[in-house]
Amino acid sequence: MKRFRIIANKEKDPDGRMAKRLAACISEHGGSAYVVAPLVMGTGHCEVELEPGTECTIILGGDGTFLRGAKVLQASGIPVMGINLGHLGFLTAAEFQDADRAVEKLVNEEYVIEKKTLLQTERNGKVSEILAMNDVVIARSGFSRLIKLKVSVNGQLADNYQGDGVIVATPSGSTGYSLSAGGPVVAPQAHALVITPVCPHMLHARPLLISDEDVIEIEVCSSSRSLEQEATVTVDGDEVMALSVGDKVIVSKAAPEIPVVMLSDISFWERVRGKL
Repeated sequence: MKRFRIIANKEKDPDGRMAKRLAACISEHGGSAYVVAPLVMGTGHCEVELEPGTECTIILGGDGTFLRGAKVLQASGIPVMGINLGHLGFLTAAEFQDADRAVEKLVNEEYVIEKKTLLQTERNGKVSEILAMNDVVIARSGFSRLIKLKVSVNGQLADNYQGDGVIVATPSGSTGYSLSAGGPVVAPQAHALVITPVCPHMLHARPLLISDEDVIEIEVCSSSRSLEQEATVTVDGDEVMALSVGDKVIVSKAAPEIPVVMLSDISFWERVRGKL
């Protein structure tokens, strides 16, 4: 790779200094880069200008910046790479202080491309335009009470959960909320999804590992204290819809995948050990 587009989180790089430093570093290693308008968190908007010959988009920020930026930019089809300016930075390929080494490996073709699964949600026949790279969460909307959820896979009942909710996570999302709720870590090359109950009030409830080709249906069931708004659906942490008793949400693999650049000298399990 020789030609890069750079987008930074406006809150973490307000004057564009880090983006310009990265562009200069790329130039020093024989590549070229251009900086476009920053990503403004909370709006889901960023400049999508793509100059001819661009081979990769580098996103400067934390995991949240990378999630939003990668999804906004996925329509271009070119790979994206994250350089961490945040805290955890699990989804990013390198820390900013290691940018020089990362750029050297990029221009020397010492990287791998991981295809990241996206999830789509559907309710009452309407498919949401917002896709999930990490997870879809159906959670209770009130405090100090339980909700009942009926979970089916490919039309077959998997289980009835009573608790705080259910997480459907991709391999990328398996190290996020799902992990905190007791779900397994899933390698990025696995074609799998994880269904993880959140604080289930039942002894037998365990996370389920299924194929990413399976279709999951989650129905909100009535309880002794059902409310008009029983639950909410969040996609990668952003609330997208409210649910009432009887509502059904269908979660399935979306058609596009996001090509993500990771450095070949750092394995997934090394990242797991180092970050978690």
